[in-house]
Amino acid sequence: MAVYKRTYKAYTGALTPQWSRFLVLSRFSFATLFDSRLFTAFTVLCFVPFLIGFAFIYISHSLTAQLVLGVSTRSPIPIDNAWFELYLTVQSWLGFFLTAWCAPGLIAQDFANSALPLYLSRPLSRPEYLLGKITVLAALLSCVTWIPALVLFLLQAEMEGHGWGWDNIQIAGAIFASAWLFIALISLVSMALSVWMKWRLTATAAMLAVFFVVPGFGLAIDQVLRVHWGRLLNLPFDLMLIWIHMFGAQDRFREAGVLPVWEAWAMVFMVCWLAVLLLNNRLRAKEVIRG
Repeated sequence: MAVYKRTYKAYTGALTPQWSRFLVLSRFSFATLFDSRLFTAFTVLCFVPFLIGFAFIYISHSLTAQLVLGVSTRSPIPIDNAWFELYLTVQSWLGFFLTAWCAPGLIAQDFANSALPLYLSRPLSRPEYLLGKITVLAALLSCVTWIPALVLFLLQAEMEGHGWGWDNIQIAGAIFASAWLFIALISLVSMALSVWMKWRLTATAAMLAVFFVVPGFGLAIDQVLRVHWGRLLNLPFDLMLIWIHMFGAQDRFREAGVLPVWEAWAMVFMVCWLAVLLLNNRLRAKEVIRG
């Protein structure tokens, strides 16, 4: 049949609800990420500390397991607020490298190939586009950080008994709040760097520089000027300072009193605010090239 003889009709099928349209981007982004076997393998590797923690809690409370393994009936490491803070720190570093791997690929290619106008020409706003991309990171990091940590908390509460879970409910709140603070910070920073660097490798290098090179400059400032505020440039240190106050584990961190915790909060919020400004300035339906 000739093309001019075809009768074209408007689409009459089911429409995606407006509130969940951003999830379309998330679904296809997930599919793209797990096409890589290396990424899938590293994601599985991120659950190794969870398995170790699960076994540690179980063996600490199981006399049978202790007799079989020939270990002491008394654990040398108490399972308390400091234990969960340390576990979350390990998982967060794994989550950081997971983000450094996948975040630039989620958004940098859209800018490198000038695909953003195609997205925004659909019934999709800029916040929805960004939310669709960040949802991928939030889901991945949640599965690596606070979800397994709360599973371990519930396991400890069940095996310890005697109202341990209710007496230490603040630990569960600290796990949830501190993990989401980390997720918000790492997601916004990675997205902001990705949209400005455009290329995946440069965006990953910029993330590594922000978290590893910039802290070195802060340490140099402290040494030269004999001050302490240079450590505020160390985002991992800022998060650690906030977390130990959330968990109430100041006695396990010798540098807890170096800086007031409100300064660390202010630095984290300032970085998040700067990342939002960069994203707002860059996420445009069109781009003007001058040359």
